[in-house]
Amino acid sequence: MPERRRVLERLAARIVARTGLHYYADKMDLLDMILARRMEACSCVRPMDYLSLLSDPQDGAAEWRALESAVTIGETFFFRYAEQFHALETTILPDLLRRLRPLRTLRIWSVGCSNGAEPYSLAILLRRLLKEREEQDWTIEILGTDISTQALERARQAEYGAWSLRDIGRAERTRWFGPSATGRDWVLRPEYRRMVRFEYGNIMDLAHGGGPAGPFDLILCRNVLIYFETAQALDLIRHLSDRLSPRGWLLLGHSDPIAECDGFLDTVTFPGTLAFRTRDSRAGPAPPPSRRGAADKAAYPAMPRASAAAAPRPAGAPRKTTAAPPEPRGAAARVCALADSGAVEAALALCRAEIRHRPLDADLHFLSGMLSAGLDERAGAEAGFRRAVYLCRDHVMAHVHLAHLLRDAGRVDEACRILRQARVLAGRLPQDLLLPQGGGLTAGGLLRLIGEDGVDDLPDIPPSDGSDRARPDDRRLLLRGVS
Repeated sequence: MPERRRVLERLAARIVARTGLHYYADKMDLLDMILARRMEACSCVRPMDYLSLLSDPQDGAAEWRALESAVTIGETFFFRYAEQFHALETTILPDLLRRLRPLRTLRIWSVGCSNGAEPYSLAILLRRLLKEREEQDWTIEILGTDISTQALERARQAEYGAWSLRDIGRAERTRWFGPSATGRDWVLRPEYRRMVRFEYGNIMDLAHGGGPAGPFDLILCRNVLIYFETAQALDLIRHLSDRLSPRGWLLLGHSDPIAECDGFLDTVTFPGTLAFRTRDSRAGPAPPPSRRGAADKAAYPAMPRASAAAAPRPAGAPRKTTAAPPEPRGAAARVCALADSGAVEAALALCRAEIRHRPLDADLHFLSGMLSAGLDERAGAEAGFRRAVYLCRDHVMAHVHLAHLLRDAGRVDEACRILRQARVLAGRLPQDLLLPQGGGLTAGGLLRLIGEDGVDDLPDIPPSDGSDRARPDDRRLLLRGVS
């Protein structure tokens, strides 16, 4: 067996043992690319030299941190999984704020926080909820942990490009972020950054009693465990549940092995998603607030925005879901990986180059639309979405994004027509089906977010007669238009 192949197999075994990322057990081609980059960075001539470096008592620890950063799949963005954030806004966080009001202390743990988008999204949401209640004297601790030191450094800098902010409207982006020094990116405002701290953390340490000390009132571990073997993932979920406070909440990813959690956690069903609570929480969640404040009555929800890229989805689809959406493959996967690394302009250039070779690939045209929209190239975005719709007439998310783009351009009648088509297409699908390129959004969830009468006046467009026709609360998407 050639030396390089032997090294790759040994390296894969060590990565799986150290990180639990079973995803790499049979990904020799991908691991070979990572090995080549790390060997070059460390000036290692032979693969065996690199294995020796990892075992070195002095320098091995630092290189393991660099390797962990290289193998970690860090794709994430703000307010990812709209239906889970809707459950957080309307039920989970209000329940915690009500029950913990005497203590006025709330602890949250974001496991596998990557570039910080998830814990910072929680900070934005919590700050608004506390402002609504006129309760600013809380002690809020939001902890983000990750195995990637590079991701943690990006999280602490809190500087983001358009790709990470693709689910945020322009008004909210201006409210929550300020321009970076270069003017190309956006920096989260200090009042939200102060609510979050970041630490290195390997979820595998939980099995040995390591990791941050609990209890936590809310733990989010979304799309971390999909890279683990099912038995190991379930064991780690048990350890996470042990870190919950009484009646605490646990949120997992849609493709995590959640079907087997019934044996030790209570399941709470929300529209389009699930949450879990410790066994002593059979009283159930508090009912969601029936009304918003007066300022909300005139607020219109934004059209649901969703990700172009989905994390790999191995076997173990969640209960209540007909099928996991297919992960990007081939050229689309390479484009997504480049965009997720922050090189959005390079990703768009690659996407356009791939389209020249595959002009009938609807996924590539959809990605071209998403990337162009992120770079504020409206003509390119519209062309990408329209070609995706032409090539794949039942591409629901291409219809949704095209309608959103047309709405923003003031072409309301055309946007309503496209959105009406999206409603018809989504209505034909199983309501628990995860939409391709939907970022975890189900067909039923999309219909709820649009609303039954959403084709008559698109969200975020005030009625021309000045009347108050705001949607009911359960059809608001997150906190659009609310400071």
